[in-house]
Amino acid sequence: MSREAEVLKILLEMSREISSQIPIRTVVRRLSLRLKQLLRADECSIMILDDGRKELAFSESSGLTRWELQNIRFRVGEGVAGWVARHKKPLLIPDCAADERFVAIPKQKRPMISMICVPMLIKKRVIGTVSLTTRVPDHVFTEQELELAVLLSAHISLALENNRLYEISVSDGLTNLYNRRYLEQRLAKEISYARRFRKPLTIVMTDVDFFKKLNDTYGHQAGDEALRQVSDTLTAALRDYDVVARYGGEEFAVILLSTPRGRGASTAERLRQAVEDIEIRFRGQKLKVTISLGVASFPEDSDDPDELIDLADKALYEAKRRGRNQVCLFEGTHPGREKRRPPVERRGSY
Repeated sequence: MSREAEVLKILLEMSREISSQIPIRTVVRRLSLRLKQLLRADECSIMILDDGRKELAFSESSGLTRWELQNIRFRVGEGVAGWVARHKKPLLIPDCAADERFVAIPKQKRPMISMICVPMLIKKRVIGTVSLTTRVPDHVFTEQELELAVLLSAHISLALENNRLYEISVSDGLTNLYNRRYLEQRLAKEISYARRFRKPLTIVMTDVDFFKKLNDTYGHQAGDEALRQVSDTLTAALRDYDVVARYGGEEFAVILLSTPRGRGASTAERLRQAVEDIEIRFRGQKLKVTISLGVASFPEDSDDPDELIDLADKALYEAKRRGRNQVCLFEGTHPGREKRRPPVERRGSY
């Protein structure tokens, strides 16, 4: 296969992966490997710019040691990557040892011979750099390879920007949790998966008790701080693969994957207790908040995503009617069934 045909093939593969549902880290890893193979480099590294700290840190790399990945950082203007980030220009270095911009790291034992470093740009804004290096003395990059690196790095920039925009579109600005739109889309997919593979699933709806009173007494900024701390507490108390979303106002939703009804109720009680235990400090004041929770499960209560949310919401309002700061399971009947669902034992009220 000619170099031109190989480039076109890789560009097509890149475009497909950027528009796919593959996790962004997997996409970036694959793109960097293709770039490394195409330019026959020994390493291909991607550094992301932290705007706040004005510092570049490794996001992905093929060839570097774990120590190098965890410890090497460059300020904007420092080293080759820092120079490229500051000047927004691609750079080809035939001999790293002879270039004053190259910074040798004491613990980086393997020598680097030639280097290409390209800025990742989105509308003239630097988001990071892509670097390729060789370690063989007679392998020096060419201007043609620099042009290829610029072309393919643009696709990596596009993948990262698409991911950033997607994260913004499905995230809640106050709590950094997923938003209602994402929750509903994700639940539909998870129900489909659970139905196909006969896996249980539980959804928990919860909101902060007497939230309006908290806002009226301490102000909306105190209410915002309470929502942030409740969201952090819920996230910390759950597994990495469970889904937590801000459903609206002071209401949150949790999808407990591969979780049967009984274990889902126990998890909801653990969440209730975790929130009750936190102490929120705001402008010298100590605030206590509690939550009420409603639980509904697949397949016992419903196999329809929208209905499952509605049933968990009804259980939530029953928990509030009974005094708040407690967990209730949905007590209705599934079509064709008459079995009633007892509420979880009440642990207190607020």
